[in-house]
Amino acid sequence: MAKRSETKIGPRDNQILMALDRCPLTVSQLMKLSATFESRFTDPSNLRRRLRALSKCGFIKSWRYGFATDGQPPKYFKLSREGFRFLYDDSVALPRRRYFEEIRLGHHQHTHALAELIVHVICQADREGIRVVQYARENSVRIDAAGFTLYPDCAFQLVDAFGGKFNFVVELDNATERIRTTKDTESIERKIRGYDAHQYQFRANDSHRYLVLFITTRSKSRLERILSLAGEIMANPARTVFVGGDLFEVIRSNPFADAVFQDHRGLKRMMIPRTRESSTSRCIRQPKPTQSNVQPAFAKSA
Repeated sequence: MAKRSETKIGPRDNQILMALDRCPLTVSQLMKLSATFESRFTDPSNLRRRLRALSKCGFIKSWRYGFATDGQPPKYFKLSREGFRFLYDDSVALPRRRYFEEIRLGHHQHTHALAELIVHVICQADREGIRVVQYARENSVRIDAAGFTLYPDCAFQLVDAFGGKFNFVVELDNATERIRTTKDTESIERKIRGYDAHQYQFRANDSHRYLVLFITTRSKSRLERILSLAGEIMANPARTVFVGGDLFEVIRSNPFADAVFQDHRGLKRMMIPRTRESSTSRCIRQPKPTQSNVQPAFAKSA
């Protein structure tokens, strides 16, 4: 507690902590995300100074990624238990221990890629006057249906300037799982069957329906195989449940204006429908969300 009193925590510090509650982030990712803060960082040195201050008072921890880069791998930052308690009162249960621990080496690429996607979507949404709400971090949502248990990489809801609500769960694919398998092991096929069974329960309730967003990082052909498989095994192929995109195409585009996603029928689409009304929304600023990691109603266990 003594350390906390030595450091004045300002609004941007709170927004840094809130961002790190969504997922681990590097300095460059936080710099980009700060465009959505009430006051953005324009100098990485100022951001690093605030990160050192938050680390000194025990609110955050950092480690270095272990994947190959042109130079030294970047550091990633995570909340500490004290940082989590600073954000939320005692009525919010602490996450599991691994939330606060160093990321295991085999998960580094996945975590970094997921953060790249999340930061890009939040930044582009903010520019379009779209709010990201009911955000749930990786593995914090459990979905049970028809004997399948699923833990999405994240889940969130988008709300446009006219109140339209669009629900998503994300599956980021680094080509580490089999697409098909006859064994009772983790595979893309099991995920598709589980999500499809879960969605089928909401066929009469649009407010609880969501899109499963498959994001691939290795090859477009793998994405095509995943979506083709979805079309084969869906209970109702006329419905749109699964949408996919290549990570590097998505983060080079505006997914709210460019058709960088496709469904199992091969139809191109933007992240959310762009109606005539919503095309005027990019200049309308929405209130910033005040809390992340709210359990999405559409993704609660069946």
